[in-house]
Amino acid sequence: MKQLQYPPPRRAWWKRADTFLLLLSALVVLLGVRLYESDGEPGLLVPGAPYAETGKAYADSGKISRREVDAMPTSGEPVRFFMLNTENYFVAGETQRSRYVNKPKPIAQREAVADVIASVQPEIVGLVEVGGPLALADLQQRLAARKLHYEYSLVLLRGGEDRALALLSMLPIAQNASHANYGLYGQQKRRMLRGILDVTLRAPDGRLFRVLGAHLKSRVGEDAAAAESLRQREAQTLAYYIEQKTREYPNLPIVVFGDWNDNPQDASVRLLEQGVSEASSLYRLKPRDSRGEEWTLYYRRGNTFNTFDHIFLNKAMKKRLKQKPVSGVVDIPAARTASDHRAVWCELR
Repeated sequence: MKQLQYPPPRRAWWKRADTFLLLLSALVVLLGVRLYESDGEPGLLVPGAPYAETGKAYADSGKISRREVDAMPTSGEPVRFFMLNTENYFVAGETQRSRYVNKPKPIAQREAVADVIASVQPEIVGLVEVGGPLALADLQQRLAARKLHYEYSLVLLRGGEDRALALLSMLPIAQNASHANYGLYGQQKRRMLRGILDVTLRAPDGRLFRVLGAHLKSRVGEDAAAAESLRQREAQTLAYYIEQKTREYPNLPIVVFGDWNDNPQDASVRLLEQGVSEASSLYRLKPRDSRGEEWTLYYRRGNTFNTFDHIFLNKAMKKRLKQKPVSGVVDIPAARTASDHRAVWCELR
């Protein structure tokens, strides 16, 4: 039998250092995995707390469960989704969030926005360039006068930015995961300019619809190249965000809407279509108006017709539809008064 030494001999210093380095490496790996799970990709900043105003308390509290997602019905009655850039829907009395003084949108134009929405009769309304909670309440009242009652609402506010993303819904909000200050991919300090609206809605039959909204950097400004680069960076950030949510809920249908300030052939749009992986790639709808035209914004300067307003569906939503969805671009006379953008819509199931 081998005789034990007492006291035991001390380990050589290099062996102790090796153990320390091994533990340190394991810690770094665990931290990297945690960062990837929380942000979708190493290098993204941890998002700030959501800063959102809601029109009514959520129907449920806490997160939706993966079990609920996997067990929900795969078909049901059509649900109409509608989106519009309302072109500076400001009203008096709104809290100012930037150094700019914004004029209230003329009443005739606000009435026209309500007319455009009413022409589609949607259950879910995604909005861009809403001034804030007072502006959204103003629109709700005009829609109520047209017998459209949206019981659930949310407006995503971000400091320094007066134009907000917003949502109106006849379906209850099951989960709000919106981010006002989401870190921009590959940047240390910069954020998504208008944040990421992220709301999951529940239909009466138990179907869930996850709605994501974004408004990418505009083309207004002297440095067009810098603006284009920022739009691509924002689209890349959103692509990684969708990848993260797809891994979390693979079977949850997602609708992505927004003003991309880019046409279908531009990089920011193609980044979303391709996705970070095959699983998170998106299908862009191609709605048309009564004349078969797709454009959503006309620039008098240069006389160009652009398709800047987009609706994307993820694979789970496309699988649920089983066929090309019914969709359209609103071209009623009121559309010219309502906004410089034209509304787009589609039917979901």
